[in-house]
Amino acid sequence: MNFCATAAFLGLTNLCQETKTINNEVEQAFIEHIGIHGKSYGTTEEYKFRLGVFADKHAEIEEINANPEHTFTVGHNFLSDMTKEEKKRMLGFRGVQHMLGSDGADNIVVLPEDNLADSVDWRTKGAVNPVKNQGQCGSCWAFSATAAIEGHHFIQTGTLLSLSEQEIVDCDTTSYGCNGGW
Repeated sequence: MNFCATAAFLGLTNLCQETKTINNEVEQAFIEHIGIHGKSYGTTEEYKFRLGVFADKHAEIEEINANPEHTFTVGHNFLSDMTKEEKKRMLGFRGVQHMLGSDGADNIVVLPEDNLADSVDWRTKGAVNPVKNQGQCGSCWAFSATAAIEGHHFIQTGTLLSLSEQEIVDCDTTSYGCNGGW
């Protein structure tokens, strides 16, 4: 069964509509995307479909980056050829209710705000690693923990480490591995 027939069988009738015209610049960016992320597609239909998804994402990225009010820019990543439904299926978090301290209280500590800089961009200071991929594992908690430790270590020593989120997921017996943590 080909890609479009399979999509139609699954009720995804809008996946293989008429292919839109895509300029050479966008297709070249898509080809580079395929190489960078090791992608491959089984049929010409799927290639064209993924190119269309990528082209839509490319247009969205250009629109966001063209907005002069934004203080940030965005770009392509391994998700740029995936539909919203495919991305949603990758979200693995199946969290538990908010955990309170042993005394039943939230144990919230309010820190002083009177000595803060207007802004700090830790990326330009070299304290932030490139974005990592948690795949289908709902381990964002481990990624945020390692990023915090990596950043703290950089601030203390001037050396940026890249720590293993997988090791935390495997060894933390109080969290829920790929099903969430804190």
